Amino acid sequence: MTTLDTLPQQFIEADKVFNLRDVGGWEAADGKKVRTGRVFRSDNLGMVTEADVDLLVNRLGVRHVIDLRRAEEWDVAGRFPETAGVEFHHFELLHVKWENIGREYPSGPDAVTFLRQRYSGMYEAGYQAVRDSLDVIARGEPVIFHCMAGKDRTGLVAAALLSVLGVDETDIAREYELSNFGIARWRAWRDANIGKPATESGLTTPAEAMLETLAEMNARFGSMRDYVAATGFDQADALREQLLH
Repeated sequence: MTTLDTLPQQFIEADKVFNLRDVGGWEAADGKKVRTGRVFRSDNLGMVTEADVDLLVNRLGVRHVIDLRRAEEWDVAGRFPETAGVEFHHFELLHVKWENIGREYPSGPDAVTFLRQRYSGMYEAGYQAVRDSLDVIARGEPVIFHCMAGKDRTGLVAAALLSVLGVDETDIAREYELSNFGIARWRAWRDANIGKPATESGLTTPAEAMLETLAEMNARFGSMRDYVAATGFDQADALREQLLH
């Protein structure tokens, strides 16, 4: 069983947030590194305890919360509470609902193709959320962005951000793959507190899915940086100035 002691160093312990981690620390372009303590990603923040809010706001210094979900998801899972000193942003990352596709979530190698198809479509349909999230991050104040499991919509914003910062695609895929640890932690909590479901939904983040997504976006746009520019984001220099050292 995964414990805090065995988690990768990017993870941050919290009561009711299971996929919370620092996006920084990766090697970037020109021998620089992505700053830590500035940008965080997570799963749903609708269950946060007072201790979790204290962790995010007072210890990590978060000043912006970006929620990438549909507002209807708040009815089921809640949202981050109004908190003094924290600006809440709702940037729904538009996409066709996966449950409406009429296909079961595949397992094994088929999951890579399924995710690549979903992700590349999400990048196109949800480009405004990607652009708006990067605009907030470029302000330079500590920020956290999230969706439900913190793997898909959140993973796409993280990949776009790290691409602009010049992080190697292999490391972007490694960063994405870390969500497997967060998902395992959430499942352990769910099984102990809610009960294990009869059938397990397909929650996984194989690095190959992100690598194939990046390859497809490169083919469509020339590069991920070109894709980000096509969204209308024009603060790439400021973003690199803020987050690289």
